Amino acid sequence: MKSTMLQYEGSVEEAVDRLLQLGVFKSKADIFRVGAMELAAKYGLVKSEEEVIEEMMYKDAEPALRKLKAGKARLHRIEQV
Repeated sequence: MKSTMLQYEGSVEEAVDRLLQLGVFKSKADIFRVGAMELAAKYGLVKSEEEVIEEMMYKDAEPALRKLKAGKARLHRIEQV
């Protein structure tokens, strides 16, 4: 884990104070961590929430897809079920 000391003032200070007052975040560190991750996502440095969800869905569906391709399972129309 790395540590950084930050100095900030003005509108950033006001935003941080308000986020803490509203209980949106528990600590200043949480605010800056989330901010860093939002920027990383914005600039494509980390996977977006949608990409993570898509990967999870594929991971769950992968065994069923293998069975379909191997002919060990079949798909049925919803009307038939």
